[in-house]
Amino acid sequence: MSLVAAFAALGLAAGFLGAVLGLGGGLFIVPAITALFGLPLRTAVGASLLGIIATSVGVSCTSRPGRAADLSLAMRLELATTIGAIVGSLVAGVMSPRLLYGGFALVVLATAAYTALKGRLMSSADPDGPHTIDHWPAGLAASAVAGTLSGMTGVGGGFLKVPVMFAVMHVPFATATATSSFMVGITAATSASIYLARGDVHPLVAAPVCLGAILGGALGGSVAHRIPTTPLRRLLVVLLIGIAIEMMWKALQGAS
Repeated sequence: MSLVAAFAALGLAAGFLGAVLGLGGGLFIVPAITALFGLPLRTAVGASLLGIIATSVGVSCTSRPGRAADLSLAMRLELATTIGAIVGSLVAGVMSPRLLYGGFALVVLATAAYTALKGRLMSSADPDGPHTIDHWPAGLAASAVAGTLSGMTGVGGGFLKVPVMFAVMHVPFATATATSSFMVGITAATSASIYLARGDVHPLVAAPVCLGAILGGALGGSVAHRIPTTPLRRLLVVLLIGIAIEMMWKALQGAS
């Protein structure tokens, strides 16, 4: 298999899993590109950010009715998220790879915890409907942190934004998830522009990843409601812990 085909297959798998599980495909793209292909972390993050945009487009093409994002909420929170994304992308350009690997490992562990608790959040969620949004300062702060982490590591910040919107701002769970997914593409586009200007986006890596991700996102979005996600979430938690261990090991070794 050629490298282009391998990158496309990676994007396809990451886009599909990201759509089915509601997580950014960057969780899989970044460690795969660094571990399997031996490319620098910033190159992997640049490809991941573009892959997230492609996945978001693919999912939006197959979104089911009744799972609409709160666009007013999204646009307000995105102001803070975008600022965070710019800061995170600029910091990543000067931060040592060791710290970036360590930061990625911590983000993956946080995502594993969110994934493990997602079933409980869903079971305690109220039905969608008219809702009053509370505690805007906490939501804006969480969005800024999520944007910063996204810009630094190339992963979506849903693991932080969704619980805060649901548990703190009192947004219905399905609306919070859809709103976070809508915001991901905008956040990734902001960060990707900085990585592109810095020369960290390599077309022969990013282009096939994007092609695979948009197809995977569309496929995952169209079948997500028919797939039992509980077993997948349990398997994903184990996989994420393994990824976190690998990335932390790279951090301790001082990998580039």
